[in-house]
Amino acid sequence: MTGDVDDRPTFPLAHLLELAEGRVAEWEAIGAGEPLLWIEGGPGLPAHLARPDVALVADLFRGYLVKAPGCGRSTAPASADGYGLDATVRYFDEVRRALGLGRVTLMGHSWGALVALAMALAVPDAVRRLVLIDGYAGAASVADDIADAEREAAVDRLRHYPWFEDARAAFGVDIEPTARELDERFEACWPLYFAMPESDVAREHIARLRRETRWNIEAVRAWDPEPPIDLLPLLGAIRCPTLVIVGEHDFICGPAWNRPIADAIPGAVYAEIPGVGHIPEYEAPDAFRRVILDWLRVSPSVRPGPGNSGSGR
Repeated sequence: MTGDVDDRPTFPLAHLLELAEGRVAEWEAIGAGEPLLWIEGGPGLPAHLARPDVALVADLFRGYLVKAPGCGRSTAPASADGYGLDATVRYFDEVRRALGLGRVTLMGHSWGALVALAMALAVPDAVRRLVLIDGYAGAASVADDIADAEREAAVDRLRHYPWFEDARAAFGVDIEPTARELDERFEACWPLYFAMPESDVAREHIARLRRETRWNIEAVRAWDPEPPIDLLPLLGAIRCPTLVIVGEHDFICGPAWNRPIADAIPGAVYAEIPGVGHIPEYEAPDAFRRVILDWLRVSPSVRPGPGNSGSGR
C-alpha cells in the first residue's frame, strides 16, 4: 500500500466546460480543420495521454481531447450507472453539443472505439466519420477461444524479455487496487502493449505512460456489464465512412476483434499495420498517417488547416 495521499503531478487539459446541473468537463483542442472528437480507452484512462495521438493528424483536424466522467477535473457521475456505455455516449454527445462542434469525426482507441461505435449508432447525425483504432464491439463479440489464441500468440513474441514474467503477472492480478496501486501495477504492464517494446520510440512512449497514467479507479470498478456487450449485430446500421485500424500483434484487441467490425459496417475500410501492437500510432506513426491519408482520399475530403495551432479553443 502506498497510502491515501497522492502527491504526484497531474496533467490537466487546458479548459473546463460547464455542463448541465453544475457538472464540468475538462478539455482542450489541438490542430486546425474539421472537428475530431477523441475518445480515450480504458475505461478510466485520462484523455491527456492522447495528446501525441491527436498531434499526428493536427494538420488535418482540430482534435478535441475530453476527459471522461470522473477523470481529472471532469465531474464524476452520481452513481456507478454513469460509467456505463449509454451514459458515456450521452456525456460525449453533450460535450460535443456544448462546444458547438456540429458533426464530428469520431476517433476512438480500444475501449474508446467501443464508445465511438455506440455513439455512431445512438446519434448518427452527429458523426461525419468514424475511425476505430484497435477497438472491439464488446466482450461478447469474439468467441473466447479465438480471443485467447490471438492473445497468446501476441504475448509469445515477448516471452524472451527479462521483464516479461513480471509484466504478465502484474497484468493478471485480480485485486481491488487503489487508483495509485493500479497506476503502479501498469508501470510493469505497459511494455506488453508494444510489439517492439525495446525500440527507441516504444521506450519513449512507455516512459511517458508510466509517468502520466492516472486511472479513474471508480470507472474501472463500475465497468462489468451484464450481459456482456456485443454490438456486432447492430453495426450494419452505421452509414458514415468508417476506418478500422489495428496492430498486427495487439494482445488486447487484435485483428480477431477488428476484422468483424469492418466486415459488419457497410463500406468500412480495414487496415492492419504490420509489426506493431495495441498502439500502432506510437510504434509506426508514419504508417498510421499513411493509412489515414489514403482513406481520406476515398472518403469525403478534409482540407488541411493552416498548421498545428497548439492547445486551446
